[in-house]
Amino acid sequence: MERRDVFENWFRFVNHDNESSSFGRNQMEVEFESSSRTTGHHSNRGVNNQMYFESSSFKGHESSERMRSTERGEVRNITASKCQRLADIIGGEVIAAAPVCTVMRLRDINATILGRRTRSPLALPFMLSFENNGLNLGESVVLQKELNRFIAALRKRGLIVTAFHNHWLFENPRLMYIHWENVGMSAEEFARNSIAAAREAGLF
Repeated sequence: MERRDVFENWFRFVNHDNESSSFGRNQMEVEFESSSRTTGHHSNRGVNNQMYFESSSFKGHESSERMRSTERGEVRNITASKCQRLADIIGGEVIAAAPVCTVMRLRDINATILGRRTRSPLALPFMLSFENNGLNLGESVVLQKELNRFIAALRKRGLIVTAFHNHWLFENPRLMYIHWENVGMSAEEFARNSIAAAREAGLF
């Protein structure tokens, strides 16, 4: 039995345990995707499995229905003016309107890297992207004390937390970076939920 098949069987078994943590499952998804790239298993079957893993992270039929509606091929048109409205929702600016609407707001953190003050968007971003196929992605810098509150606030709003990690060495204070994703929400809903979670966690 291939390693992938063993993992699938084990993952389905674990998912029947209602007391399992959804966040723990998200961590397993990231680890699985990483191992798939390492072992070179890239197939259509792998894509289907990824969709299964993502849908299992949602709670309730409503979120599953949202995913199915996007899978049916609904396409939205994110114009430059709409991209600007999405930037306005988070109080940020448009980084790129095409081919993917990307908006960003810098966090006000007095941070240094290698002893030098930074205001780089690579170091202090709160960033969202919106694609015409319905895929919404988010990334933000967070302080360690904000991390758990922000994860909880994102998940409460139906957003999938996919990773958190560091980007830099010798920074002060310690800067962590968190990533989240969604399909099914409108771009406006994703932007509103993302910034609301950030405000609830004290990022802004």
